[in-house]
Amino acid sequence: MTGAAARADESEAAVATIAVEPSESGIRLTGRAVGLAAVEVDARLTIERVGAGGRTSTTQGGVFKLVKGQSVDVATVGLSMAAGDHLSARLVLAANGRPVASSTVETGLQQAQ
Repeated sequence: MTGAAARADESEAAVATIAVEPSESGIRLTGRAVGLAAVEVDARLTIERVGAGGRTSTTQGGVFKLVKGQSVDVATVGLSMAAGDHLSARLVLAANGRPVASSTVETGLQQAQ
């Protein structure tokens, strides 16, 4: 198998998702990797929240071996949120050092004037 073919297979081997659920103090974000084929991924969930309470930034994740049909929670983070806060969360899955899937959640976007 050539290098290009291997990369093409990896790029179709996983899906990245971010679930957002309410919690008592705000929200809970869970980054998930879903295997479409057998693949090892390095998953990184990066979250930044800016609001009246200050700025919070965190990155969590790790290396996961996926099989076809498997869903793995790669990171779960709870954050306080209030009206007017800006949240940006991005989950990136990489295989052999190359991004193969990503998902992004953003809130508090400014409207164009």
